[in-house]
Amino acid sequence: MTAADVASRPAGSTDRTGPVDELVFTAWSSVSPYGMEAAAYAEGIRGAASALADLDPEAFPGPYRQGALVPDFTAAGALGKKGTRTMDRVTALAVSTFGSLLDACGPALVERPESVALVLGTGSGSVQSIMDFTRDSLTGDRPYLVDPARFPNTVMNRAAGQSAIWHGIKGPNTTVAGGWLTGLLVLGYAGRLYRGGHCERVLCGVAEEYSEQRAWLEWHAADGGARIPLGEGGAAWLLESADA
Repeated sequence: MTAADVASRPAGSTDRTGPVDELVFTAWSSVSPYGMEAAAYAEGIRGAASALADLDPEAFPGPYRQGALVPDFTAAGALGKKGTRTMDRVTALAVSTFGSLLDACGPALVERPESVALVLGTGSGSVQSIMDFTRDSLTGDRPYLVDPARFPNTVMNRAAGQSAIWHGIKGPNTTVAGGWLTGLLVLGYAGRLYRGGHCERVLCGVAEEYSEQRAWLEWHAADGGARIPLGEGGAAWLLESADA
C-alpha cells in the first residue's frame, strides 16, 4: 500500500484492502526500577546495572528480602491525588506508562480517540486487590462488609480500562494474560486488531505490580525450585503502519 493509497482514504477509514501495511514501532515508554523514564531504563540495561534492592520488611513484608521495585512509586505521587484514592498499584503503573508514551507522541495521537486501540498484558491484574477484597468480605463490619469503590480493582481488565479512561482513548480495549508469553501475545493481538480494521494505531504494553500477596503466591509456586526475586513496572509501545 502506497502513501497515495493512504491519503486517498476517507477520513476515519480503516479499510485493509490491498497489500497489508507493514507495522512498526514508532515510540515506547517505560516505568521501571531504573526510573520513570524510558531513557533511565535504556541506560540501566546498557550499563548492566542491577535493578534489585533490599526490601523494607515493614513496607513490603513477605518471603523475599530483595526485589526490583519502582523507586518511591505511589499512585498519588505519579498521577496526582484526584481520581487515585482507590487506584491500586498495577493500575497506577499502567496509567503512568501509557501517559509517558502519549506525552512523548503529542496530542495529535488522540485527536480521533475512537481510532486508537489499547492492549495491555498482565499476570493476574492486582493480586493484592483481589485478596484484600475477598478478605474484607469475610471480616468486614456488617451490613456493608466491603468498600464498593474498590471492587473494580479486583477485575483483571481494570488497569487497561482505567488507562483508556484516564487518557481519553475510546477504541478497542483488551487485557491479555498468558503467563510467560504475555508480551508476545499482546503484540500478536495488537497486530490482528489493526489488520482486522478495528483501529488505525495501537497502544500496546504490559504492567505488573509487586505486592506481599503476589510474592507469597510466587514463592509457593516455586515448590522447591529457584525462587527468583520479583520485579514490577510497565512498558508500552505505539504500533502503527509504516505509511502512517
